[in-house]
Amino acid sequence: MKKYSRREFLKGLGVTSLGLPLLGIEPKLDMLQSVDDPLKAYEYRGWEELYRQMWGWDKVVRTTHSTNCTGSCGWNVQIKNGIAVRSEQSADFPDPEYNPRGCQKGASYERYVYGPQRVKYPLKRVGERGEGKWERISWDEAYDMIADKFLDIAEKDGTDHVFLFSPIPAMSMVSAGAGFRFGSLSGSVVGSFYDWYCDLPPGEPMIWGYMTETCESWDWTNSRYIILWGANAVESRIPDAHFLTEARYKGAKIVVISPDYNPTCLKADQFVPIEDGTDAALGLAMAQVIISEKLYDTAYIKEQTDLPFLVFKNTGKYLRQRDLDPAGSEEVFYRWDLGAGAAKAIVDKHSLALNGANLALEGEFQVKLASGKQAAVTTVFELLKKKLNADHRPQQAEDICKVSAQVITQLAREFAAAKPAMIIEGAGTNHWYHNDLNNRAQMLLPILTGNVGKNGGGFNHYVGQEGLKVPKMNEWFWPVKTKWQNTTLWTYYHTTGKKTRGVEKGWMPLYPEKGDSNKMMIIWRGNFLNQAKGQEAILKEIWPKQELIVDFNYRMDTTALYSDLVLPAASYFEKFDLNTTDMHEYVHSFNEAIKPLWESKPDFEIWKGLVQRITAKAKSRGMTQLADLYERWAANGDTPEKVVQWAFDNDPMTKGYTVEQVKKQPLRLKRYAGVTNDSRLGESGFKVNRMAFTPFKEHTEHREPWPTLTGRQQIYLDHDVFLEEKEQLPTYKSPVSGKYPLRYLSPHGRWSIHSTWRDLDWMLQLQRGGPIIELNPVDAKERGIADNDWVVMFNEHGESRLRAKLTYRLRPGTVMVYHGWERYTFGEGSGNWQAVTTVRVKPTQEVNYGHLKFKLNYWGPTGNNRDTLLDVKKA
Repeated sequence: MKKYSRREFLKGLGVTSLGLPLLGIEPKLDMLQSVDDPLKAYEYRGWEELYRQMWGWDKVVRTTHSTNCTGSCGWNVQIKNGIAVRSEQSADFPDPEYNPRGCQKGASYERYVYGPQRVKYPLKRVGERGEGKWERISWDEAYDMIADKFLDIAEKDGTDHVFLFSPIPAMSMVSAGAGFRFGSLSGSVVGSFYDWYCDLPPGEPMIWGYMTETCESWDWTNSRYIILWGANAVESRIPDAHFLTEARYKGAKIVVISPDYNPTCLKADQFVPIEDGTDAALGLAMAQVIISEKLYDTAYIKEQTDLPFLVFKNTGKYLRQRDLDPAGSEEVFYRWDLGAGAAKAIVDKHSLALNGANLALEGEFQVKLASGKQAAVTTVFELLKKKLNADHRPQQAEDICKVSAQVITQLAREFAAAKPAMIIEGAGTNHWYHNDLNNRAQMLLPILTGNVGKNGGGFNHYVGQEGLKVPKMNEWFWPVKTKWQNTTLWTYYHTTGKKTRGVEKGWMPLYPEKGDSNKMMIIWRGNFLNQAKGQEAILKEIWPKQELIVDFNYRMDTTALYSDLVLPAASYFEKFDLNTTDMHEYVHSFNEAIKPLWESKPDFEIWKGLVQRITAKAKSRGMTQLADLYERWAANGDTPEKVVQWAFDNDPMTKGYTVEQVKKQPLRLKRYAGVTNDSRLGESGFKVNRMAFTPFKEHTEHREPWPTLTGRQQIYLDHDVFLEEKEQLPTYKSPVSGKYPLRYLSPHGRWSIHSTWRDLDWMLQLQRGGPIIELNPVDAKERGIADNDWVVMFNEHGESRLRAKLTYRLRPGTVMVYHGWERYTFGEGSGNWQAVTTVRVKPTQEVNYGHLKFKLNYWGPTGNNRDTLLDVKKA
């Protein structure tokens, strides 16, 4: 064996002078001189030029990526020889807090632009739906087929037999709005998406009268106590997760409440493992501690909430002016003025200011009714206090949610003491049947402690990119009265044939108005079928009744595979559009980095061509109601740029901005009129002269009434259905029960945005390569299942074949499949992750009451999939 000198040995190890002292060797000059340039050992130097060519480009185009991910990140697309070769984060947001933004999905988007999933030409189905047999046709043939079928249905059945579906418009407003505008003008039905996906937190319209309002993610750093409640930000909010670290740097405590030990728990100060679906029990027990120990903000809740409002003890109804005066109003309410010793009406509809009134929060009182009789009334606060003391003490919650009473008390005291404190809610607590009760219990905590409407505080729900942020675009979307449809109700009726009470009473619309079957669907910008609750029932009951299903798509996803016509849509790199998010205050644009490939077209252009064809054919048929359809459709602009400029010019949030500006750099929305913007930096590098956006300051600082029936944050709901369900106050109800033993969770993950990227090679290489179901080893052993075995998950609704992953991060009795997997990625002959789910309609979410009236994506029953029970067996 060859012997080596010390010098040869160190040279072989590549040890430098910095490494020598670590080995106890004093470096000498001759030793250092002996370490040659390692590149000299390579005779072939051509690889250097290869790398220069690989990392070179002809031009860079600034754009964005967005797939309903709430990210709204800026990207620079590098173009070489007309090909988009890679993307890098642009890091050009004027506020440095948001630089850079992006994730591994966005960095791999080129794999879709040029990948095998790409839809290149208009395709007509020639086999069975889902079989994957297609015939290439021309655009003219496609337009003729759609236009003829649409007009046939319009003449024979009515346009309310045509159902349009596209998800969250904020991610690409022009692409979404082009179809919504057609639906509005043609009388077609437009389905909701925010409530259907169960992204809508119904507690917000209930308590606040808003669809959803949340702070921008920068505001997380202003908090001193953050509870992530069912929110796995490290996996599902990658561009914003760093704000949690910065909040901790500034002194905040981070708590994670979740049934699974997930990556966000690693970044937290405390992990609270809760029993699935029992979140309301925990929240109400914390509220009980806050009230019993008088840790609440008395002045805040007297001014900002309905907690001082008077309620009849016998009926549970609010005391209204009509009760005391036959000519009185049903919308004038009362509080007990301790100074006057009497019930005082709230007559100022323009301000929340108490003007020195000393309001009672507790106690029982007598009022004289219009009939002359006396009646007992009490306050909402008194009713809440008694309910919490009776049903929701920490010891009672411990038995339900498997969190110790000591921990519950500790969390309540810390949350109340921290100023400010916030709750960040994700899909984890929102995708349950009783999600409204979860929301109301969670929201009660920042309300009681006076944290709502203050920087660093509140209840911040970040799921769903519902924040359009350019309100004028809504006017373009909906130029006339639209046949809006809650998709949960539509799906429930068309799969079961049953009408709910809300439909029977006329509180909620249901189309077609005749009550018969829908005939045609047009889907764009979304994967309706793959993401649909009750997927097996939809394929059995709804899909066969459609005479034509059309999908605009840049990739062959599950919905496209089960459609009759697939039209090739342009990718994000091949069009101009607008993008906003709740997570920051910027509007920025998709830009055309490359020309649309093959025969693809931007969604706007597809709709434009289709509307022109329908209009021409309607004229030839003498259908006067549609003869000027295109003229009306194009009234605010016949190109995306013209439409956007029209919106910019007519919206105070964007007035003065131009399309050319937004193409170059993100533009911050004009919420901060009169606030100067200097460059001084405070702690953690954040500007000290401007606070991050947080909602509701118009109510908390300027005392404008809330858009609710009472004009306050409304804890109490006295509609008959709420009283009947015993949900007039926040309460806890257990998850839906059933005959199967395992509770099913389907969280958002890090390797996809919904179904997008679920079939991308680079993302599959970073995981197990296909769908997996995670289960506790205890449950696996009982079923004879080993890690990576093929298994079948099943219940009465359907079944799916996938692989098992054994993990202790879940309690026994709970299984988990990350959501979004395409149907064709599962084992042969099985459904997908939604095969085991169904559609349920909660009665309280379809009432007509004060501020709770049906409006698209604001109020209506939510789809939910967490109340799913199943079993697993070895395949």
